[in-house]
Amino acid sequence: MPFLDSLTEIHYIIFGAALLSIFIVLFLVFKKKKPKTDVQIIDVNQLLEALGGAKNITDLSSEHQRLKVVIKDIKRVQQDVLKALEIPAFLKGKELTLLIKHHTKEILLSLTERRKEVN
Repeated sequence: MPFLDSLTEIHYIIFGAALLSIFIVLFLVFKKKKPKTDVQIIDVNQLLEALGGAKNITDLSSEHQRLKVVIKDIKRVQQDVLKALEIPAFLKGKELTLLIKHHTKEILLSLTERRKEVN
């Protein structure tokens, strides 16, 4: 009976395809994402230079990934250096908000220490 043999072969093919599909789905679901290791390290000296120096900073604070800096003289802020450091900045009055994606607290501490050294 060739008809029954071909029907059995079709069942095996369908079973194999279903099994393969299940393995592919399980692989994609449980595949671990690789952590990003390309974290940019910000040079605090360059950042301080871009902000016009330690004497140009009135106040420093942080909120989540934002560093809020109150500046005395906005004209001393060097936008080109901030761009080179790839730090987005938003100005509101004399408050400059910097979006620092990684290590915001450490950068805040470093800038605070540098301000204390100068004052």
